[in-house]
Amino acid sequence: MKKMPLPALVAVALVAAVVLGVAAGFGATGVARTFEQLAGAAGEKSPSAEKSTRTHTASDKDSGAECDTETKREKSEGDAVASHDSELVAVENLEAERASASAIELTWDAAASAEGYEIERRAAGSDAWEDAARIDAADATGGSVAWTDELDSTEPQQYFYRVRAAVAAPQGEKRASSDDAGIPASNLLVCLDPGHYAGCNEVPDAENPYCEGDFTLEVGLALRDELAETYGVTCVMTRETGSISLGGMSDEALDNTAIQLRGEAADGCDLFISLHTNANLDDANGAPTFEQPTSITKPIVLTNTVAASDERALAVANAIGEAVADASASCDIAREGAFDPVNGPQELRTWSDAFNDSTTENGTVSIRRWNGGDYYGVLRGAANVGVPGFIVEHGHHTVPEMRRAAAEGRLAPAWAEADASGIAEGYGFEAAR
Repeated sequence: MKKMPLPALVAVALVAAVVLGVAAGFGATGVARTFEQLAGAAGEKSPSAEKSTRTHTASDKDSGAECDTETKREKSEGDAVASHDSELVAVENLEAERASASAIELTWDAAASAEGYEIERRAAGSDAWEDAARIDAADATGGSVAWTDELDSTEPQQYFYRVRAAVAAPQGEKRASSDDAGIPASNLLVCLDPGHYAGCNEVPDAENPYCEGDFTLEVGLALRDELAETYGVTCVMTRETGSISLGGMSDEALDNTAIQLRGEAADGCDLFISLHTNANLDDANGAPTFEQPTSITKPIVLTNTVAASDERALAVANAIGEAVADASASCDIAREGAFDPVNGPQELRTWSDAFNDSTTENGTVSIRRWNGGDYYGVLRGAANVGVPGFIVEHGHHTVPEMRRAAAEGRLAPAWAEADASGIAEGYGFEAAR
């Protein structure tokens, strides 16, 4: 009998192995394993063995944890929790707010047929979206879903968030995926102090009635809303009505005996801002007290001792001053460019009546000291709790054009938007798109 060549013997053996494998009830995988063993493929992986991938559990925040009970699969572009017959769509009523100095909480309505949710975030100043978390639909409580982003530091920071639900598409129908710009949120906490109280510092003007204590509240409420909606910044306020009460005292009694409590209300905040409009000496510039020229109007940002030595706080003060000056000029109540920014503590201007009432000098970031500390009680109070603070004197209410713009409803929103954009610029935040 002629000897069979060795390659032929191997071929016969392989064929026999296949036949025996099928006869013994091996499936395709069993045959493949037998083939590998007989072919001497020990130590090599089959193509299917190389496709080990992962999915995230309900509470994982891109931690690398693996599902042991599900087939692992690799995430394709734009697909995290969606199955092959699902689409990613934006959730409804997405909201975000500061939970603490190091956390931001998101909430949204649970989607009726959602398999899960994908949360993405984008840092201010960046166009790149990153995976933040993937949540299983089983984590929804009632009709809403909540998730908290634990930040890596307490430094003020801003993110934009978007949440998309993996929703089963009707058979034969393709649902459009959402690529929305997201909503802003930050861990920044600002204390707003609408200066004085209702009825304080009223101007005798029958044509355009004006009261500083009323108007500062109008600006403060508009500023609070602008910061929240456009920049995702949370605010606390010393008052939200015409009256203010702190430490068992209210209104005039508070301001006359314990005004520092306004500033101390900023304890735990990142920034304190007291909102005011300015006045001048009687009959300044040779004109009646309340008939001053528009050239006197200029923003003056007074800093406390904490802010004066804080580079970021001075950047915020500069940005607020420049934005308010532009807004005043746009409202035709001031000349163009009526603010000079400072380049450091050494350029802070000491406040004086002559500077305050000048019709030729620009506004700037200023200081006013007394007995080695802050002259103004509200700024002294903020310094007492270690918070950088400002008094923003937006413009002179002794100018008739200013009172007219206020009465017409044009000025409060303009100044609120200017204050908000200045705060955002100083912290490197961006507006919602």
